[in-house]
Amino acid sequence: MTWIMTASGQQMDMRFPRQGAVLAADIAHHLAQINRFNGAAARPYSVAEHSLLVLEIVERMFQLDVHGRLYALMHDAHEAYTQDVTSPAKAQIDGWHAFEAKHQRTVRSAFALHSAAFVHAEAVHQADLIALATERAQLLPPGGPQWEVLQGVEPVGWIDLMDRGRASLSWMDWRQAWLDHYEGLDHARNATVFAVAQP
Repeated sequence: MTWIMTASGQQMDMRFPRQGAVLAADIAHHLAQINRFNGAAARPYSVAEHSLLVLEIVERMFQLDVHGRLYALMHDAHEAYTQDVTSPAKAQIDGWHAFEAKHQRTVRSAFALHSAAFVHAEAVHQADLIALATERAQLLPPGGPQWEVLQGVEPVGWIDLMDRGRASLSWMDWRQAWLDHYEGLDHARNATVFAVAQP
């Protein structure tokens, strides 16, 4: 068998992913149940919550348009199909980067994000690193060797990822939060495109 079944019952072929099988509701559902850091965080911490943190960072710290903000939210959306494999594990898997890139392209095509990914790649990558530094500082055990990728990257001080209210939210809450933000940004993007298209 070469396909996986999504939460909505779609069949996603792992060899030849189809745009038509990509649904925002599935992405929200899957990402809200995939833990980052291979489950090593001090509490369940999902890719959906991480994606919302990256979005909040670009909203607070970078001047991105609605296309860039939507791309920030969706930057890990392909992991709904590929899983969130740790970077050290990816380095050991032959062909992983080509496999992951194929699913990234499929998701970006499904949501018309190729241009946004090109234009805003550096800003979203930087926001992703800032989110990672914040997660490393607040959710993972202290000490240990410094992560090379985080050299010169400072965590933000305006969020507490261990806040009791935040930590008490269920995966279903994060699923809904991700989906709400997606729908709001997609609506705003469509309105912008429509306004530009008017004579």
